[in-house]
Formats: sequence, structure tokens, C-alpha cells
Amino acid sequence: MSETPSTEVKHGATCAVIDIWEVLGKRWSLLIIKNLSTKETIRFNELKRALSGISSTVLSERLLELEREGLVTKKIYPEVPPRVEYSLTAQAKELEVIIKELARWVGRWKRPQSVAAPAATVAKKEEQSSTTTAS
Repeated sequence: MSETPSTEVKHGATCAVIDIWEVLGKRWSLLIIKNLSTKETIRFNELKRALSGISSTVLSERLLELEREGLVTKKIYPEVPPRVEYSLTAQAKELEVIIKELARWVGRWKRPQSVAAPAATVAKKEEQSSTTTAS
């Protein structure tokens, strides 16, 4: 049986968080919001250059998802070649405050890599020495 939360069963506010996290939790979504927050409007290729490693397809998909959630607006200018600009909505600007607070929370509670790495190294050395001793 799957332990994954299902949005099929509605549980009030919890379900709403799960629903929005399905979009925000996807790779690149938060970085797109962060980059859009740096300017009033950003064109597609400018955003793509700022997000090193993202494909045009994935960027298009994420922007469309964020637009559907009401977090991003897309403005198409009737020019040749077409000019398309993206910007954050008021809703996304409010979310940005929450994201910054979440980042502060992570900074306070996340276990530093320097602490986790030595523990893993010790466990690996112990495992290697026990297999060497057993041989």
C-alpha cells in the first residue's frame, strides 16, 4: 500500500498545501519564482539564461503551471518577432515572503552537511573493517 499522500481525499487546509506543493515542489519552480522576483518583467530567453541547465521545454511547462496556479502572468505583444514577458502576480509576491521565511526555517533546522558527512564516513569505514576482519 502506498504511503504517498493523496489529494483525492480532501482534508481542508492540508489538502490545499499538498495541491500547491505539487506545482511548487517540482524542480525549477521555486527558482523560476525567485528569478521573476528580481525584475518587474522578464522575457523567456532572459529567464532561461538565468536558470543554467533548464531546457526550453521544462521552462515552458513550469511557466504554464505557475500561470495556471495564478502565480505568473504572461503578456504577449503583437510584434514580429513576438515578444512575450512574464511577471509575478500579487499572489506570487505574497508567496515569495513565505518562501523566504521557509528558507530561514531551513537555515535554522537543517543539519549541516559537515556533520552528516563524517558520520557517513565513519559508518562506511566500520563496514569496510568488519568485512576485512571477517575475511
